[in-house]
Amino acid sequence: MTVNENDYVVSDVEYNVITTLATLLQGEDVLARYTEDAREAGEDEIVALFESLCAHHREVAKGLRAVLSRNLSP
Repeated sequence: MTVNENDYVVSDVEYNVITTLATLLQGEDVLARYTEDAREAGEDEIVALFESLCAHHREVAKGLRAVLSRNLSP
């Protein structure tokens, strides 16, 4: 028996968006801790890089959330 996309509540693409969004949000928490570690170590360049990366993740997460809300609306 083959499994097709209609056998699941969400499509593969929806699942991928949901999973990517969850991963980005988890990564944001980790980056916040890494940023604090770098700040405590006086590594300003690394702090700036982590903050930039975190801001980028937030922007991508907002985009994924918008796409998800449009695609999951009835």
